[in-house]
Amino acid sequence: MLPRPAHGARLLDVGCGTGHWSAFFAARGYAVTGVDIVPAMIAVARGKRIPRASFRVADAQALPFSDNAFQVSAAVATLEFVRDAEAALGEMVRCTEQPGGSVIVGVLNALAPMNARRKAERKPPYAEARFFAPSEVTTMLARYGKSIVTVAAFIPRVSAMLPFARLTEFFGRLLRSERGAFILGRVTL
Repeated sequence: MLPRPAHGARLLDVGCGTGHWSAFFAARGYAVTGVDIVPAMIAVARGKRIPRASFRVADAQALPFSDNAFQVSAAVATLEFVRDAEAALGEMVRCTEQPGGSVIVGVLNALAPMNARRKAERKPPYAEARFFAPSEVTTMLARYGKSIVTVAAFIPRVSAMLPFARLTEFFGRLLRSERGAFILGRVTL
């Protein structure tokens, strides 16, 4: 889902947390700006000294960037934890180059048995999270342009089955199951 970056391509990592995905995006050639509302998370991300990445405290629902500032905006495991996911997505779109930019979201799937258990246990951070169904992600993204949505992470329920995780993933995708733990979507603006 991640477009190959042109020279100097800028990527906004919304809800970057400690910089895990920022490092991933930077390693693929993007100049990354990571934002998170929690100052302690930004401090950890800065401490990692990720080449080609900078970090700042910011609210996903009111991003401090100009229109069209980035070629790609991404939010991985972020929209579940913001008060207004639609507002955050709208801000990402506003900050992404139009036409031609991409907005990428990764969210926890409400239809996945593993996520349903997490929610039922009411343990942080999942207790207050809003999980999404694939159809919701499709609807959210489609209003902004041509979108692609896929479901992944078909995690076996029994730990003894973990050696077969690749096979489980293969069949989950082959059968187009909507019960994988993670939904990934991209819209081209």
